[in-house]
Amino acid sequence: MQYKNLNNDERREAVKLLYSNALSGIGVSAIVSFVLVFAFDLTDEKTNQEKIIWLFFMLILLAGRLTDVILFNYTKGDDQPFNANSFLKRFSIGCIATAVSWCCYALWFHKSSSTVEITTTIAILSAFAGGSANLLSGSRFTSVCYSFILLTPYSLILTLSDDNYNYVLGFLGLTFAAIMIASSYKSATFTQSAIKLRNQNRELLNEMESKVEARTEEIYRLSNTDPLTSLLNRTAFLKVANRQLANHPNEKLALLFVDLDGFKQINDSMGHKVGDQVLKEIAERLTKVCTRHLFKCRWGGDEFLILTTYEDQQDLFSFAKKVISNISAEHERYKYQSWVSATIGIALFPEHEINLSSLIRSADLAMYHQKRIAKGSVNIYNNELKRQQEREQLLSKRLATAIKDNGLRLVFQPIVDSQTAKVTSFESLLRWQLNGESIFPDEFIAIAEQYNLITELGLWVIEQACSQASKFNNLQPAIAISVNVSVIQLQDPDFVSKVVKIVNEYGVQPKNLHLEITESVFAEDKLTFLAAVKALQKQGFCISIDDFGTGYSSLSSMLDIGVDIVKIDKSFIQNMDKRGLSIIHAIVQMASSLDFMVVAEGVETLEQANMLKEIGVSHLQGYYFSKPMEQTFIDSYLNEQNKLCS
Repeated sequence: MQYKNLNNDERREAVKLLYSNALSGIGVSAIVSFVLVFAFDLTDEKTNQEKIIWLFFMLILLAGRLTDVILFNYTKGDDQPFNANSFLKRFSIGCIATAVSWCCYALWFHKSSSTVEITTTIAILSAFAGGSANLLSGSRFTSVCYSFILLTPYSLILTLSDDNYNYVLGFLGLTFAAIMIASSYKSATFTQSAIKLRNQNRELLNEMESKVEARTEEIYRLSNTDPLTSLLNRTAFLKVANRQLANHPNEKLALLFVDLDGFKQINDSMGHKVGDQVLKEIAERLTKVCTRHLFKCRWGGDEFLILTTYEDQQDLFSFAKKVISNISAEHERYKYQSWVSATIGIALFPEHEINLSSLIRSADLAMYHQKRIAKGSVNIYNNELKRQQEREQLLSKRLATAIKDNGLRLVFQPIVDSQTAKVTSFESLLRWQLNGESIFPDEFIAIAEQYNLITELGLWVIEQACSQASKFNNLQPAIAISVNVSVIQLQDPDFVSKVVKIVNEYGVQPKNLHLEITESVFAEDKLTFLAAVKALQKQGFCISIDDFGTGYSSLSSMLDIGVDIVKIDKSFIQNMDKRGLSIIHAIVQMASSLDFMVVAEGVETLEQANMLKEIGVSHLQGYYFSKPMEQTFIDSYLNEQNKLCS
């Protein structure tokens, strides 16, 4: 019915488009089915059995669709005609049946689902609906029905709930359903128009033989330019810049590493479509301002490189400032001029480096150094930065042997109950002494991650923490030890088994080892990370989000994990007289509904401690109670605290 305006060839092309996207959709559906059925622990055995039955029927349905895809690929051939209407009916029936199955799952298990499971379910259904707008664009009827069936019934049920949280989810679901239905209809209409247009002009392809040379040139241009900005891409820039350095070894050249400031804010708040438009406009501005300069490229993301000649450093700085000024100028279309600027790092050839890779690295280092000082300005590579590079290389070599050289140790900072002031746990903090110098963790942890030393280092820290925790086994109640864990450690497939082995060796209960992660991990491979966290929680370990509120996607991340402890970043404690107090109140309220413990970091005064106690923060940590202490002082500290609290 929806193909009445298409001829047979055009219908076949639309059906091919549908089947070409089918395997990914079937695969994702199968994976997500297993995740939904097994990711949430239920005490109700009957519900578990019903979920298994649902999974069984879903897999049968997906297997049928997979068989249909295989049959289609076998039947169609390259030039062999096939019955498009027959395959379309089978494909549509399979897709709509899958949508019905997802809808039945959401409705059937709604009453037994937790808040986290309900949130996860509506998020998954929304993701499927969003994906269908493109994957099913070959059939308007199928695409619209799929989105409608997926989201509308369950969202309606949620809006009828007495629970305000569920009502909001349902309202958002209905809103998203309406958007997706409209988007699906528009996308399918566009696809059919494109198919029709391409087939109407198919006869013109015979004329293309005379244009082979022009086409070859265009392909060469595309392979050497960034498709979004039309600047040189990374590969092409490296080729032409290396040739320039090799052919003019005595020419004064400068490499400018341009990094945009505020671009992420545009992507996050206005969407990637607007972000792409921003990059295109900035590329156009770079082209206008670099008329007399050699080469420019989009290095990646929101980074650009410019290779230029220069008279002197004053001339170079003037040019760099002009680049920043042009990038920062008002963009009238979206009014984001106050958000976008740029920071530039510069390295000179041959004064600083004589090969291109080193030149880029040095300019990059100069740029990041300037970002730490003040964004929106220019920094040129110098001897101080060179010394920093050399120091980093030295520290990376010495850090590799720091455990063997006994240069590392743990210190411990207490975490106390806000009501009783009794110590409930200690946070273990790593310290490194090198040739009499104390190297700060902010410096050497980043080096450990960069040079692949963090896995070995992290396991050593866990082992030392467990050694201390084992000494608390006889205390009632037992005192826990928390350990910071890097995202790189969580990506290790053997990490969970290694940690379990360590706690078993030291006789420590997993619940007494708290693993602290920062919100930055959510910007990484989220599926791998969540699998590791769930495995750790299943073993009984407590998961804590450290520096909460300063990182990436905080609330959604907590819902995904089912976090045990949230540590409020000290910046909010230090600004309780401003917006920090409101945020702390919000976190405490979330804690009561989502059942996690709250720890306030950076408590430095009695007034802060009393105010946090009144708000309802259950645990406190900071210099007011104690600075991080050496292991040998822990027993005497606990004895003193017991006397004060008795």
